[in-house]
Amino acid sequence: MSTSMKSPSTVLARTLLAAGLWGWLSTALAWSDHPLCTWSALEGMPEIADRAVLAEPFDRFLQSEAAALPKVLAQEEAWARQQLPHYAPRPDALAFQGAAPTPQPIPQQLRLSFLRALRVNEHAKLSLYLQRHPGAAVAAVAAVAAERRMDWRDITTLSSGSGAKENRYERIQPDEPVPVLEVLATASNEPDYGLDLGLWSDNGTAQGQAAGFGPQPFGNPRFDYSGQAPFHMGFYHEAAIVYAAAPFLQRTYPEARIHMALTLARHAFASGHPYWGWRFTGWAIHYVQDLGQPYHARVLPGLGVGRMLWINAQDLLGRHQAKLDAVNLVANRHTVLENFQFRHMALAYEQGRMDDPLLQALRDARQDRSHWRLTPPSPSEPGSLRDIVSADAAALADALDAQLARSLPARYTSDPATVLPESDQLDMALEAQRYAPAEYARLMTQLQVLMQHVGRDTRAVVRAALQQ
Repeated sequence: MSTSMKSPSTVLARTLLAAGLWGWLSTALAWSDHPLCTWSALEGMPEIADRAVLAEPFDRFLQSEAAALPKVLAQEEAWARQQLPHYAPRPDALAFQGAAPTPQPIPQQLRLSFLRALRVNEHAKLSLYLQRHPGAAVAAVAAVAAERRMDWRDITTLSSGSGAKENRYERIQPDEPVPVLEVLATASNEPDYGLDLGLWSDNGTAQGQAAGFGPQPFGNPRFDYSGQAPFHMGFYHEAAIVYAAAPFLQRTYPEARIHMALTLARHAFASGHPYWGWRFTGWAIHYVQDLGQPYHARVLPGLGVGRMLWINAQDLLGRHQAKLDAVNLVANRHTVLENFQFRHMALAYEQGRMDDPLLQALRDARQDRSHWRLTPPSPSEPGSLRDIVSADAAALADALDAQLARSLPARYTSDPATVLPESDQLDMALEAQRYAPAEYARLMTQLQVLMQHVGRDTRAVVRAALQQ
């Protein structure tokens, strides 16, 4: 077909492909440092208040439950195949076979078999550790014995340390009592430490070739962190023409990850492994919080279908700049939002300002829905993740995108020539306060609404995990 005869759907597909190539390169995370949200969201929650749990090594949990987990995972796979219309079935060869519990040390092959059956990164560290609370972290370093200090390389599979290098970690020992809140908060960052990397057939890994997910649907497979995106994003609220033109956008897996983590959590609780019950719950919290990030719920916030078609009409005529500009502007605003959230909340923790508006919004339980079933039998039923978490985020996306452009200097949000780095030197919260105080206040108002949703959804995960 000649360029002049290409259909609108083909044009739109090219737009979305460009967006996909942007996808996860512009910004590595949904929320920068999930514990900043989780600590406040769960503080004082009756189900976990003042509770402690004994730390348990992963291999001990797996050895104890090796005989029972094959049935659990088989049922989980059956659920996913039946309820998720765009799910890529797990190859039968990867089914976890398990083994009878034995007092002997568990072989490495059993761990690999289990992680491959989950279709998560087989090199996941799964260490026993806690992330230190901001504010207390610096003072605690001197007080903690050297053997308790943990390097980020013991946490993540990422050689760059992205998302982990800036934090402080403390090693915990088997059977050591640890607060449930700290287990949940720490685990809510863990999926960003490489759990979902190397799993696509074009990622250059043997596991990716065997996992059955096929080629990476969007993002650039040459960049290791890019492969995480389809497990942490869910585009459920675009126009019908978007899905018709770009069906690859439906190949996302946060719902599968959330359901799997909750299934494992419930099994761990029921079988006498509460530490791993809470840790798996923390994984589920991560993916739910990601779905509540507007730039993970909409492909290109701020751009309607008509605008995308016009941009790509220009592109087909050889005028590529409009497309490049549009993609880069959305990428920059995504980065600005993450940086603003991290800088503002981390400073509040460091200074002990627990009455900060965003931290208060996370604790606001007025929108909690006791009847909300987080993972109903079908994702399309009322009360599902799509119906509440993702829908709320998508509804806020366009207004938030526009407010970011008003709240910060144009060089960060409205200059397509700017390519913002994920840099520790950037402080968008401080920039916004200095640039336009009135617009800063309006941005904070929108973020308070967003954080109310994040807090509500985080507590819903805990309640869902405790259901048997």
